[in-house]
Amino acid sequence: MRLRTFISTYLLFICILFASVSFVSVHMTNSQINMLKETSAGRFQTITSSLARDVAVLWGRHVEPAYFYDAVDSLVRGYARYYGRHNIYISLTNTELSWLAHRPELPEISTAHREQNRFINIMGPLPAPFGHFVLEYNHDITGNVADMQNIQRVLLLAAIVFSIVAAIALHFILASIFRPLSIVATASKKIADGRFGERIPIKGKNELANVAIHFNKMVAHLEEEALSKQQFADNFAHEIRTPLTSIYGYAQYMQKARLSEEEIIESAGYILAEAGHMSNVANSLLELATLRNYAPAKSAIIISKLFADINQTLESPLRENGAELICHSGDDILIYGQQDLIRSLLLNLCTNGIKACAQGKGKIHLEAVAHSNFVTISVTDNGCGIPAESLAKIYEPFYRVDKSRSRELDAAGKSGAGLGLTLCKQIAEAHNAEISVQSSPGLGTIVKIKFTTS
Repeated sequence: MRLRTFISTYLLFICILFASVSFVSVHMTNSQINMLKETSAGRFQTITSSLARDVAVLWGRHVEPAYFYDAVDSLVRGYARYYGRHNIYISLTNTELSWLAHRPELPEISTAHREQNRFINIMGPLPAPFGHFVLEYNHDITGNVADMQNIQRVLLLAAIVFSIVAAIALHFILASIFRPLSIVATASKKIADGRFGERIPIKGKNELANVAIHFNKMVAHLEEEALSKQQFADNFAHEIRTPLTSIYGYAQYMQKARLSEEEIIESAGYILAEAGHMSNVANSLLELATLRNYAPAKSAIIISKLFADINQTLESPLRENGAELICHSGDDILIYGQQDLIRSLLLNLCTNGIKACAQGKGKIHLEAVAHSNFVTISVTDNGCGIPAESLAKIYEPFYRVDKSRSRELDAAGKSGAGLGLTLCKQIAEAHNAEISVQSSPGLGTIVKIKFTTS
């Protein structure tokens, strides 16, 4: 691209430069020729006037015609010798004695080439009463033309030198302009090869610096996306490996060992439980894919009724964990959304709160507060809390704050898929709601969802 830009720009510059030089040369030549013609015309008038006076003096002496014409011829030779020193050649023709193909009535100016020389030719009659005498004036302008040609050669040489200098300057200018683009191209190629650590150095505050800033932001986003995808793959492999290992182990055990009917039923139960967990993972992943760019069918949701439904659904897990769910909501608080998705979101958050609390000591507060133009729903527990370094990762699929914890039962009595908070965030984003988490180890966790009321 840089080479094409250089060639096209340089050719355009050369065309304009040499066209300008040609125009200036032609204009200078024409101006010089016209000036010489004007000078020659003035000098021709001076010569004809002076010569006419001298001829009149000779005519006034009343000499014989033959002597008169000899005297005129001698007079013209004197003029010719004088002006010949200035490269001006004159001759006088008597049209009464010599035949002319064309007798001019007025002075006629033209240019002529003779061998290697160039002349300005003027032919015209003397003033009356000697109009039968025709004066021919030839001014040799070969030297003037040579001077103009030298000037043209100097202009051409200067244009050539300038074009060479311009080519060098254009090369460095384009190199300076295209260097950032080359850096971007090189960085892009490295990024395309998977090296996301590449960055463009930022210099100055111009448009290219803005490009570099946005490019680096894009690369950082791509790097984050790549790490997230790799983390997802790693977590997914870890999540699936455990149930697969259990299923394979129990199946192999049932195949090789002699088992009683009770042992067969027990082993099949373990296999079904692990298969159920894998089914939960698959269903959750499908739900995540469905929620991506999903537009929920919104309707008015009465928060007090929604909280009552959630309390009833969680009755069994709360009893088993010795936990208590405390709901606070005004009767007239409404939000707009798809009820089954909002219910799933709050059930996930409450279930996480139950799991985080110690046996027999859990208190989960489910509260809705209406503001002027938004409604905040919060889920607060007094559980183990989340370390600060883990808060940024809790929305990652299959991420566990405590790696040593095994999968626990959800509200339906099944093991979780590890996608609860990921689904919660997707549901909140589908409703244009903001979800935030505040937590301290040993003090509990507060999750807030901010819904607009429009």
